[in-house]
Amino acid sequence: MANVTIATLMSRSRQRADMENNNFVQDSELVTYINAGISELQDILIQEYGEDYYIKSKSFNTTNNIDTYPINDSTSTEDLAIADFYKLRGVDAKINGSDFFTIGAFNFNERNSYQNGGSWSYLSNVRYRLVGGDLVFNPKPDGVKEVKLWYIPQAAQFASSTDTTTLWDDLNGYAEYVVTFAAIRMLQKEESDVSILMAQKAELKQRITESAANRDADNPLTVTDIYMSNNPFWFSRSTS
Repeated sequence: MANVTIATLMSRSRQRADMENNNFVQDSELVTYINAGISELQDILIQEYGEDYYIKSKSFNTTNNIDTYPINDSTSTEDLAIADFYKLRGVDAKINGSDFFTIGAFNFNERNSYQNGGSWSYLSNVRYRLVGGDLVFNPKPDGVKEVKLWYIPQAAQFASSTDTTTLWDDLNGYAEYVVTFAAIRMLQKEESDVSILMAQKAELKQRITESAANRDADNPLTVTDIYMSNNPFWFSRSTS
């Protein structure tokens, strides 16, 4: 991936819109167009589930008898402090010992299951659900347990036209999509014809969508067996 600055993206966008010497669109406004284009591009890549173009992880410890953990709430003592959280990718937990186990999600109508009889000593009992901005466990943790949250971050955003600290990874030249997106917005404000750029943007989207899949060309992904997320010996057994 090649790092691209906001100055480069702004220059290319103005060139594409033929507004190099035109201040009809101010720099600050152009930055918002570019940021919006980056967000839309990331959403396109995220739709290719399993390719994981954008993924991070954050570990935290549960608190005994607490089932709800705000992902980013500065007023909560249970805050996971993930400021750039966008979408949940998966949850692992150390039930006992040093090994992580994959935790499955519970259906909303199962929210009251295991409240009185569930234990984190049994992997088959432990479930999670994303409820609003909270991560909720069922049953409640019965002690301090290490949990790892895998998530897709929000798209990188430039703070201003003079931002020199933020760099954006231009994956395989996909910045062309962002540039075209911004140029369309600029010309729309000017009430100019954008039909050619719209057609080019559609072609770029098709190219990205078709090429984004099968990122690992040597070992393409297979259908997930939800019953084999963990070692078959331990699954549905006590890990005590």
